[in-house]
Amino acid sequence: MSSPAPLATVSDVQDRAPQPLTEAERARATVLILDASAIAFSKVPDLPQPPPATAVGVICTAVLRALASPADGNKSETIGGHSRTAAHEGGGLYLTDDELDLLRAPPPEPRGAFSIWTVPPTPPAGGDG
Repeated sequence: MSSPAPLATVSDVQDRAPQPLTEAERARATVLILDASAIAFSKVPDLPQPPPATAVGVICTAVLRALASPADGNKSETIGGHSRTAAHEGGGLYLTDDELDLLRAPPPEPRGAFSIWTVPPTPPAGGDG
Protein backbone atom coordinates (compact mmCIF):
# COMPACT_ATOMS: atom_id res chain seq x y z
CA MET A 1 0.00 0.00 0.00
CA SER A 2 1.48 3.34 -1.01
CA SER A 3 1.44 6.43 1.16
CA PRO A 4 -0.80 9.30 0.09
CA ALA A 5 0.91 12.22 -1.56
CA PRO A 6 2.28 14.82 0.87
CA LEU A 7 -0.06 17.75 1.43
CA ALA A 8 2.69 20.40 0.92
CA THR A 9 6.16 20.85 -0.53
CA VAL A 10 9.38 22.36 0.78
CA SER A 11 8.75 25.28 -1.59
CA ASP A 12 5.37 25.83 0.11
CA VAL A 13 7.12 25.93 3.49
CA GLN A 14 9.80 28.30 2.19
CA ASP A 15 7.12 30.63 0.78
CA ARG A 16 5.68 30.95 4.31
CA ALA A 17 8.98 31.09 6.22
CA PRO A 18 10.14 34.43 7.65
CA GLN A 19 13.65 33.91 6.22
CA PRO A 20 15.35 31.57 3.72
CA LEU A 21 15.65 28.00 4.97
CA THR A 22 19.14 26.55 5.29
CA GLU A 23 19.98 23.29 3.52
CA ALA A 24 19.65 21.47 6.85
CA GLU A 25 16.23 23.06 7.46
CA ARG A 26 15.11 22.15 3.93
CA ALA A 27 16.15 18.53 4.52
CA ARG A 28 14.34 18.46 7.87
CA ALA A 29 11.28 20.17 6.33
CA THR A 30 11.07 17.37 3.74
CA VAL A 31 10.75 14.76 6.50
CA LEU A 32 8.43 16.92 8.60
CA ILE A 33 6.08 17.44 5.63
CA LEU A 34 5.78 13.67 5.22
CA ASP A 35 5.22 13.21 8.96
CA ALA A 36 2.68 16.06 9.20
CA SER A 37 0.82 14.69 6.16
CA ALA A 38 0.72 11.24 7.76
CA ILE A 39 -0.64 12.78 10.99
CA ALA A 40 -3.30 14.61 8.98
CA PHE A 41 -4.40 11.44 7.16
CA SER A 42 -4.43 9.54 10.46
CA LYS A 43 -6.40 12.16 12.41
CA VAL A 44 -8.76 12.96 9.51
CA PRO A 45 -9.31 9.58 7.82
CA ASP A 46 -12.08 11.00 5.62
CA LEU A 47 -9.86 13.83 4.37
CA PRO A 48 -11.48 14.91 1.10
CA GLN A 49 -9.73 14.21 -2.20
CA PRO A 50 -8.56 16.51 -3.50
CA PRO A 51 -7.63 18.00 -0.12
CA PRO A 52 -9.19 21.33 0.84
CA ALA A 53 -7.36 24.51 -0.13
CA THR A 54 -6.44 24.97 3.54
CA ALA A 55 -4.33 21.78 3.62
CA VAL A 56 -1.09 23.33 2.33
CA GLY A 57 -1.22 26.14 4.90
CA VAL A 58 -2.05 23.74 7.74
CA ILE A 59 0.88 21.45 6.95
CA CYS A 60 3.29 24.38 6.44
CA THR A 61 2.25 25.92 9.76
CA ALA A 62 2.93 22.64 11.58
CA VAL A 63 6.30 22.25 9.84
CA LEU A 64 7.40 25.83 10.59
CA ARG A 65 6.31 25.38 14.22
CA ALA A 66 8.40 22.20 14.44
CA LEU A 67 11.39 23.87 12.77
CA ALA A 68 11.19 26.67 15.36
CA SER A 69 11.11 24.17 18.25
CA PRO A 70 14.42 23.23 19.85
CA ALA A 71 15.70 20.19 17.98
CA ASP A 72 16.78 18.48 21.21
CA GLY A 73 13.23 18.43 22.60
CA ASN A 74 13.83 20.99 25.34
CA LYS A 75 10.73 22.93 26.20
CA SER A 76 12.76 25.98 27.19
CA GLU A 77 16.27 27.30 26.79
CA THR A 78 18.30 30.30 27.88
CA ILE A 79 21.35 31.64 26.11
CA GLY A 80 22.88 34.71 27.70
CA GLY A 81 20.08 37.23 28.21
CA HIS A 82 17.76 35.49 25.73
CA SER A 83 15.20 32.92 26.84
CA ARG A 84 12.50 31.06 24.91
CA THR A 85 9.82 28.59 25.88
CA ALA A 86 7.98 26.20 23.56
CA ALA A 87 4.30 27.12 23.19
CA HIS A 88 3.29 23.45 23.23
CA GLU A 89 4.36 20.97 25.89
CA GLY A 90 6.86 18.72 24.19
CA GLY A 91 7.20 21.05 21.18
CA GLY A 92 7.81 19.17 17.96
CA LEU A 93 5.36 18.34 15.23
CA TYR A 94 1.64 18.43 15.94
CA LEU A 95 -1.64 19.68 14.48
CA THR A 96 -4.01 21.71 16.64
CA ASP A 97 -7.73 20.94 16.81
CA ASP A 98 -8.42 24.08 14.77
CA GLU A 99 -5.94 22.97 12.11
CA LEU A 100 -7.54 19.51 11.97
CA ASP A 101 -10.96 21.17 11.53
CA LEU A 102 -9.56 23.04 8.52
CA LEU A 103 -8.77 19.67 6.91
CA ARG A 104 -12.24 18.21 7.38
CA ALA A 105 -14.95 18.44 4.76
CA PRO A 106 -17.58 21.02 5.62
CA PRO A 107 -20.81 19.52 6.93
CA PRO A 108 -23.37 18.94 4.20
CA GLU A 109 -25.97 21.62 3.82
CA PRO A 110 -29.54 20.61 4.56
CA ARG A 111 -31.40 19.66 1.43
CA GLY A 112 -35.11 19.61 0.73
CA ALA A 113 -38.08 20.93 2.63
CA PHE A 114 -38.91 20.11 6.18
CA SER A 115 -41.86 20.73 8.46
CA ILE A 116 -42.13 21.80 12.05
CA TRP A 117 -45.16 20.44 13.86
CA THR A 118 -46.54 22.29 16.80
CA VAL A 119 -48.55 20.73 19.56
CA PRO A 120 -51.38 22.75 21.09
CA PRO A 121 -51.06 23.30 24.83
CA THR A 122 -52.76 20.74 27.03
CA PRO A 123 -55.55 22.18 29.22
CA PRO A 124 -54.98 21.91 32.98
CA ALA A 125 -56.20 18.66 34.50
CA GLY A 126 -59.57 18.72 36.28
CA GLY A 127 -60.57 22.21 35.30
CA ASP A 128 -62.97 23.69 32.81
CA GLY A 129 -60.45 26.19 31.75
